[in-house]
Amino acid sequence: MSWRAGSHACTILLAVVAASGGCGRPQGVLFPAMEPARVWPSPPDMPRIKLLGVLSDSGDLNAARSGGEVFANVLRGPRPAIRFSGPHALAVREPGLLAVADGPGAAVHILDLENRTHLLVSGFGEERFAVPVGVAWADGRLFVTDAGRREVIELDTDGHFVRSFGKAQRDQDGSGVLRRPVGITYSSARQRLYVVDGDDHQIKVFDLTGTMVVTLGRRGTLPGEFNFPTHICAAGDRLLVADSGNFRVQLLDLDGVCINTIGKKGDGAGDFALPKGVAFDKDRHIYVVDAQFENIQVFDPNGQLLMAFGEEGSGLGEFSLPAGLTIDGMDRIWVADAGNRRIQVFSYMRTSS
Repeated sequence: MSWRAGSHACTILLAVVAASGGCGRPQGVLFPAMEPARVWPSPPDMPRIKLLGVLSDSGDLNAARSGGEVFANVLRGPRPAIRFSGPHALAVREPGLLAVADGPGAAVHILDLENRTHLLVSGFGEERFAVPVGVAWADGRLFVTDAGRREVIELDTDGHFVRSFGKAQRDQDGSGVLRRPVGITYSSARQRLYVVDGDDHQIKVFDLTGTMVVTLGRRGTLPGEFNFPTHICAAGDRLLVADSGNFRVQLLDLDGVCINTIGKKGDGAGDFALPKGVAFDKDRHIYVVDAQFENIQVFDPNGQLLMAFGEEGSGLGEFSLPAGLTIDGMDRIWVADAGNRRIQVFSYMRTSS
């Protein structure tokens, strides 16, 4: 290349750099309005649930881009998006942190919905996640249940390791305290972590230092007993537990006393085939994901069925092997649509009355 040609190329390059400085991309709307809106139940009934959007990878956060980042993308191409492999459980820390346990990806995702960042945490130090399946925020920290490692792992909001517990501790028979930890939730009323141990058919309660303080339940079919429980949710003075092997959901107080059971094995309205994620909205409605029916059923606080939404498929509002869900302070319903490798977000539309 001649000096003149090289100079000309450098001039063009500098011009592009200068131009790109003022050509950044502003932060986009997280969930743009959908036309037509997708709501449940369908008209002419009064809608109660509305689809807001879908998150499949970090690009769906519509983050802002500086001019320099735009130019760098022109030169080297865009950075590969961080994708979900099979989201299993979710937890929201207000005002805008979403944690996702991704068992098939052997990772935890931490999404900052305000700053639109997506952090992928696959390990800590020399250690790696095996099968992370549950997440819960407590006291500004993130607690992750890893069924493969048989322990709970505590991280800070930046994904840095704090401690782990449940594996090194020993039960009376010499085995680890946790055999297969799956669901996890935090009760602010008790300042306790409630961990579902699926293989022990129990809920094991820990303080925030990782010390186990009590166990709740045993294997069985009576109220307060469990058969391969999976997911759990705490709200106020109540617990919801997906008692999956008994094809029901149990509503408990914080001491594990059963207040009500919801559902039974069957294929009718209000029945369950494989109940998984459970959650309350602000009106104490109860939401239950069924991984086999591939829908979500909504019950009133007394356990009476109100409605269901979703069906098998890969389209908007459809599910494939859905697992966990969580509901945030704005009554947005975040659903781990595991088989479709995405998170679908809905809104509970409260009545004006």
